[in-house]
Amino acid sequence: MKFFKFSLLVFLLTVAVSTYNPLVAEEEKWQLVYETDGIDVYRRVMEGSQFLEFKATGNIRGTISDYVSVILDTDEHPAWAPRCLETRNIEKVNDQELIIYAAYAGVWPTADRDYAARMSIVSEPDIPAVRVDIERVELSNTPPVSERVHIPHLKSCWIFEQVGQDITRVELRAHVDPGGWIPAWLVNWGYRKIPYQFLKNLESQVARRLNHTSTLATIAQ
Repeated sequence: MKFFKFSLLVFLLTVAVSTYNPLVAEEEKWQLVYETDGIDVYRRVMEGSQFLEFKATGNIRGTISDYVSVILDTDEHPAWAPRCLETRNIEKVNDQELIIYAAYAGVWPTADRDYAARMSIVSEPDIPAVRVDIERVELSNTPPVSERVHIPHLKSCWIFEQVGQDITRVELRAHVDPGGWIPAWLVNWGYRKIPYQFLKNLESQVARRLNHTSTLATIAQ
């Protein structure tokens, strides 16, 4: 609950950050690989990496504040993020940054994966958009968990742009090296639909929250 309140505060008190990236960048390099339910999934080659970067975009119901609140409520990530086993906050760096720990179930016969990451919120005044960057960090004081492979590289971001009164354009970008013995071609093949699942599950989680809030309001009357 405290991080739900924190997320709303961040949204209302967003500040200018010079590193804000445009919502559209180098679009000509993306290749469409999957589309359904109004969500498009793209991929592109990353220089110096065997692993592709993926992107999913879609206009889905809810406001920016609804979506930012769900992303920052890390305790609830296992309720909606595909294959998420655990997510928790390790440290609040400042009002725009958190250090988190996350673990995801592997697909048989691969082991579970985990990582620590910096979650940063970026916005600009007068622009109806918020960006949440997530980048892996190394923490010396985090003990290893048995049978979990540490992800050596993860860099992703959520971009939320208000495009209607109750419609938000949601974009997820992710470039991941899962580590271990999995061949790159298999990772690239398997990841092509995961960004879509993240967007659909996120939309469902926002809808559940809104329905729960509406139910509580009705009961209170």
